[in-house]
Amino acid sequence: MEIVLQGIANSVINGETTDVQKMVEEALAAHIAPERILAEGLIAAMTEVGRRFECGDFYIPEMLIAARAMQAGLD
Repeated sequence: MEIVLQGIANSVINGETTDVQKMVEEALAAHIAPERILAEGLIAAMTEVGRRFECGDFYIPEMLIAARAMQAGLD
């Protein structure tokens, strides 16, 4: 389960919208609680994106791309 959640987080960070949707659906099918997917996958990813933005490693475009990928996971 940890691998799936980490995969979701990595895909959000990389802005891979289609992969995020697919992995969230797989996680739900594997009976991972939606709250856990949200906290350990999607929100954890955006926390990392925010950290990278503060360090100057990410800029506004990368943040927006990651936010779109997160939104795809929420949909």
